[in-house]
Amino acid sequence: MVVLDTCVIIDHLRRREGESALVSVFKKHREQRWAVSVVTIQELYEGRSTRSEAGESSLLATLSLFEVLAYNTEVASLAGKIARDREELMDFADAAIAATAVVNEAGLYTLNRKHFQMVPSLELVEL
Repeated sequence: MVVLDTCVIIDHLRRREGESALVSVFKKHREQRWAVSVVTIQELYEGRSTRSEAGESSLLATLSLFEVLAYNTEVASLAGKIARDREELMDFADAAIAATAVVNEAGLYTLNRKHFQMVPSLELVEL
């Protein structure tokens, strides 16, 4: 399974021309199991584009392609430890998404690799 970082979905939703990273990856890896953290859904709804019915519909259509992984006590505990043990600050969402991938024994695909490079036990996937 591969967990998608929020930035991958934002790139897809904002893309006006050309193929998004998400579409490109889907074409190459059709057999892969794809997932998002429930925290990603919150981050996506923070975007102003979801204020419109069309924007929300586009978001929901995109999200329907993925398994949604829960934020539970195990994920929260690990996310806290990840954020605590880093020398650089890590925001809540990034720590939660990284922990979600680790707890679910999944890789993480992101367009912002530097945000996650120093997270122990996290496999950053190159697709």
